[in-house]
Amino acid sequence: MPLSPSVLLCLAHGNDAIEITTFLSLLPRAGITVTTASVEGNGELDILSAEGLSFRAESPLCHAVDQAFDLLLLLGGETSCQTYADSDLLIESLAQFNATQRYVAVMSHAVPRLIDKIDRYQGANVTCLAHQSELLLQTQWQERRIVCDPRYLLLTGQGPLCATDMALKIIETLKSKEEAHRITHDLALPIGIYNYQE
Repeated sequence: MPLSPSVLLCLAHGNDAIEITTFLSLLPRAGITVTTASVEGNGELDILSAEGLSFRAESPLCHAVDQAFDLLLLLGGETSCQTYADSDLLIESLAQFNATQRYVAVMSHAVPRLIDKIDRYQGANVTCLAHQSELLLQTQWQERRIVCDPRYLLLTGQGPLCATDMALKIIETLKSKEEAHRITHDLALPIGIYNYQE
């Protein structure tokens, strides 16, 4: 792994604001560079979250995707997940990350609406919002806040309040368990979130 890992965070209208702000806050604390890219077909950079909050992506996906990111991150939100699924460039990007042995991390709605529909992830262990588990046809739902399936280099998370869990798992994956634990010192983790300390 490089000394300064990097994450490509794909944004679209309707993403969950809790997830956006959690990843933008926690990953840089561990020295992970986060680049935001808009998946909107018209290249629009101003993104409106599901809650009506405004965020601005740094570039369209087409300008960012060829850089050497270590992990591709997709967020939840029903509207945004349809945009993800309709983007040929994003689907191709998923294939490229898979082919080059790089991780993909996916939150909530994007699991049944995108990942479960991609043949290369058939048989993967995943999690998503519990009420959406019945939508899964090709992947295997696990009743856990986050699931890592190293066979597919795939991380999945249940929902917005699991974004902290996912951020810490990404930090462990791209840096170390010790770094993930260090980040928890200032978070006052609630019961149930793993603190990466034995």
